[in-house]
Amino acid sequence: MKTYGLTGQSLLHSFSKDFFNKKFLSENISARYLNFEIEKISHLRELFIKNHISGLNVTIPYKEKIIPYLDSLDNVSKSVGAVNTILPNYKNEKLISLKGFNTDVYGFHQMIKPYLTTNHSKALILGAGGASKAVAYVLKSYNIDVNYISRKERPNELNYFTWKDINNHMIESHHLIINTTPIGMYPNKSEKIIFPYEFINSKHLIIDLIYNPSKTFFLLKCEEKNAQILNGYQMLVHQALKSWNIWNSSINIE
Repeated sequence: MKTYGLTGQSLLHSFSKDFFNKKFLSENISARYLNFEIEKISHLRELFIKNHISGLNVTIPYKEKIIPYLDSLDNVSKSVGAVNTILPNYKNEKLISLKGFNTDVYGFHQMIKPYLTTNHSKALILGAGGASKAVAYVLKSYNIDVNYISRKERPNELNYFTWKDINNHMIESHHLIINTTPIGMYPNKSEKIIFPYEFINSKHLIIDLIYNPSKTFFLLKCEEKNAQILNGYQMLVHQALKSWNIWNSSINIE
């Protein structure tokens, strides 16, 4: 039986384990998908060797931190600067190398493409972590101007703003707004994004990459203002299936 899994922190309520184990059961695949919580990403290789993992997904907070511990990256993850899928190469049961991929890009692209219109020429991304990089990569491929909201001030990066910078002009000029932070995600559903919701209107497409709950406080407040809303469930499905394809293809990992 092959072993696949997810690494990160606080994985008890993750999407991937349930999704893949249901897939394995329904398709009679002899495999299992486990959560591997690790406190230090430097333990990555030990994790593969100890469990003989055939494929691994990566989530918060390691999508960027994991890169120095990999032997190579595909072109997308190299451009994005974040990894959420790892393909190991074994030879005679010995781990030879680890290659990183980013299927978040594929997942977000598949999710958002039916919803984009000429109205979405500028996007505001809430958050500046690994997920925000994948989102920005896709949006820029559509020639959409991207600005970010970050907790930290970045005076040398003109397209980064802090939460206190958000005002009516910013909201009214960005008709596409994506939350890539975990604020409001189960089990912390009571956490709220402090945001000037009064400036949201029917011209806005609001996306929250969180899928549990299906409507976060952020989405509910924007829906009250007649915005079109979308959660991250379909992105997760698409990125998971893309990961499965990578693990079971003949990709050259050298």
